[in-house]
Order: sequence, then C-alpha cells, then structure tokens
Amino acid sequence: MNYRLATILAEKALSTASTETIDINVKDPISRLDIVWQPTFMDKANLAALPVGISKIELVDGSDVLHSLNGRVNQALCIYDRRVPTMNHGIFVGGAKLHCTMGIDFGRFLYDPVLAFDPTKFRNPQLKITHDSTLLSALTVTHTLEILAHLFDEKVIAPIGFLIAKEHKAYVAASEDSYEYTDMPTDHPIRQMLIRGFHTQQDPTDVVDHFKLSEDNDKRIPIDMNLVSYVNRMKGVWLPVVEPVMDYIDTVGGYSKYVTPTDRCTIYTGHGNNSCDYWVEGGIEGGYVQRYADVVSAFHSGLVHGYLPHSCIQIPFGLQDDLDDWYDVTRVGSLVVRTQAAGEYGSGSEISIHLQQLRRY
Repeated sequence: MNYRLATILAEKALSTASTETIDINVKDPISRLDIVWQPTFMDKANLAALPVGISKIELVDGSDVLHSLNGRVNQALCIYDRRVPTMNHGIFVGGAKLHCTMGIDFGRFLYDPVLAFDPTKFRNPQLKITHDSTLLSALTVTHTLEILAHLFDEKVIAPIGFLIAKEHKAYVAASEDSYEYTDMPTDHPIRQMLIRGFHTQQDPTDVVDHFKLSEDNDKRIPIDMNLVSYVNRMKGVWLPVVEPVMDYIDTVGGYSKYVTPTDRCTIYTGHGNNSCDYWVEGGIEGGYVQRYADVVSAFHSGLVHGYLPHSCIQIPFGLQDDLDDWYDVTRVGSLVVRTQAAGEYGSGSEISIHLQQLRRY
C-alpha cells in the first residue's frame, strides 16, 4: 500500500497532571499525527471547552522546537486547515467517555507528497504532551491518550520541507483600546496566522478588535483592518463549526457548558426528553453556554453552529495550496504586528499570536 496508519503510542491510561514524552520511532515520512485524548467525564458542569485537558503539544528535536501549541489552538488550526466541522464527540453524562482529537499536519493536506515530516533528517524527534484532566472539570480524573501517525509506505516521496506551528506571543493587554507591538520572525515563509482573543464569556473581537501588519517601519502595510468587519466577511469563506451537544441534567436549574465555536452569533438548537422543558439563556459568546431544565433527570441533545473555533481568528496568506504564494517574510527587513485591545476588553482576557510556517530541509 502507498500509505499506512501506525501507532506511535497505544492507548495509555493517564493519571495526574504531567507531561508524556513519546519518541518518534519510525523512519518513513509522516504526513499527519493524530492525538486522541479521551477523558471520562464526571461532572454535570465543565470548566472549559473539551481540548483544554491538553495544555501543550510540542514536537522537539533536542532544543529545536518544531511545533508548540496548546490543545485548543491546535484543534482550531486543524479545523481551519482540514475544513471539518468539529473534532470532538461525546455525551456529557457522568461516567461517559468523551473523544477529542487534535493533531499536527505537516502538509497542506493528508498525504501531501511535497510537504511531510522526515524523521531521518533529525537526531531524536520527540512528541511531548502536557495534560491535566481537571481543567475540563474538577472531578474528571480518568483519561487516556493515543497517538497515531499517517505514514508514506510504499509510495516514495522527496519532501522539500514541512509545516511548523508555534505560539509566537501571548499577553494580557494593559487596558481597553491599548496597543501592543510585536516583532515577528522573518526566518520562514508564513502560510497563515491565528489571532486569538480569549475570554471565557466574550466574542474574540470583544477582546481584540484591530490588526495591523507593517514591514520595514511602515514602508509597506500589507494589512490594517478592523477584525469585526474581517470576521463578518470571512464567514463567506470559512466553513461553520457544527458540533453535537448531548448531556444529562440531574438537578433542576442551570449549569454551564463550553463548546468549540465562540463568536457572538453562535446558535444552539436542540430538545429535551418528553417530560422536560429545556432552554439556553441568552447568547453564546466565548463558547460559554448556560443551560436550564425544569425537571430532574433530563436528557437533551442538539447541535451548536458558529465560527471562530476556540476564540481563534484565521488570517491566511495567499493561496493555501500554493507554496510560492505564501508570505515570504525572509525578504523583509523587519516585520511588526500591532494589535489593539477592544473597548469591551475584560478582566481575564488574553491576546495571542500563532504562526504556521514553511520550514525547508
């Protein structure tokens, strides 16, 4: 066969918060790594969206960091890249096993023959997964981890490089409407950037609302835009995030859940069982959902529709399938991003910048 699916780490039971280090012991080129985290949910209310239990995903070769994102940003990047509606599945019922997938895409698409990770070009590549299941809910302690690799097998390729993705900067703004200037790297061409305006109960554009990209001290300004208008326009480009919502209410009243889409136009549609009235209070912003039922033992199911997975706003550079069309910052003397905190910026908000770049061999 041209391709095969290899197990890098067989499903392993995890315990308290720690970091798992997994050696990449394959020689064939890798197109994609799938990271499967499965917690057993043990609380009726959760604290954050499902991938929060994976707080960092790193691919390293000694001191060389090739990939470094937290689980939620990692999943958001995959959703944008793969153009899939969600990567989560599960019923939020006490004792049920949830299924959450993240991953590292080394190519523009699965089995990209031009871009792939070649382990033979590195001395000791390792995957490091930092986890803490109690970030999902205080009582969730049982969880497992599995790592799968999509490999080129009989098909011989000669990749010219691979995609790397890292968090470049994260900060807390000094105040509402304040500016932050960030020097950007110019070592590798940039395929896309994610701007994350994170607050647990706010639309990302209520955290950061303006983005400017400047070359060589404003000699060229490729981007200078209001993010609200940009997001509204890009809804004609992005696919919506669509995620199943199923859980069980064991007490009368309301409790919180978190979902993947985070824009203020996120909509929940669903129904309870025959004996209960079930409803969602207000809008869904920041992925935060406040749910209510009027009886004990109410099971409900539905779908949530929206955009901006895990508070991330995608800024693609050029045609995403054309390597030569990406933003070649290696020809730039200096590159600076200016972000402006929004007027609604609230306590606990964070702004971060994440890059996906082309690294050649």
